[in-house]
Amino acid sequence: MFLMNLKGAARRGEDFIDGRRVSFSARRPGSIIYIPADREWTGWDEGDATASFLLVSIDQEFAEQTFGGSAFCRPAELPPWIGFRDSTIEMALQRIADELRYPDPISATMVESQVAQLFVQLVRLNRNSRQPAKGGLSAFDLKRVMAMIESLSDDRLTLADLARELGISRFHFSRAFKQSTGMTPHAFIARRRLEQSADMLRSTNLSATRIAMECGFSSSSHLTTAFRRAFGANPIEFRRKCKT
Repeated sequence: MFLMNLKGAARRGEDFIDGRRVSFSARRPGSIIYIPADREWTGWDEGDATASFLLVSIDQEFAEQTFGGSAFCRPAELPPWIGFRDSTIEMALQRIADELRYPDPISATMVESQVAQLFVQLVRLNRNSRQPAKGGLSAFDLKRVMAMIESLSDDRLTLADLARELGISRFHFSRAFKQSTGMTPHAFIARRRLEQSADMLRSTNLSATRIAMECGFSSSSHLTTAFRRAFGANPIEFRRKCKT
């Protein structure tokens, strides 16, 4: 099962997997929950008064048949994952919803291909998150850098700014950041800006031009290009889908 926040945020609560408490992370629009077959997720949360979600439930037999011959991708071995963000998985879930909302004779084939993409990306994310970050940033330094990126208060934030915050060279910082996160600083910041712009498209009525400026894009056309590449739709189309 995949569950994605479309609208509304959960700011506090508790999560339990198979009766055992796990750490709770605040969930905003775009946050994704994955629960594998034969596992139970329970709990409670508090946040915005109004919320909406997209739930995609996948038959276990279909998943096992699709990847039965692969030693690399085995859905049954994937652990639960609550409150993560990933633009590839979000795009696949949105496309599944579109096909179910407006079906045609080849919708089933499209849905099956998107399901395959969901699991392939989930396996990759899980593999990367479990690899040790040798030579990467310390937990404290990574948290400081993430706080700077998360604020996105200055659209001129550069690699030099981040490296200077830690007192190391740009080369050392770039290498250590990638070892810690699996992404270059530029790719990580670009993805975070896309996630923030998607959040604003869902939750506000601001124009695409204003959102582009707020999120550090050089222009509305820059935002549109990035959105098409990540989500397969321009910002206006994305907003319309989220509100239907």
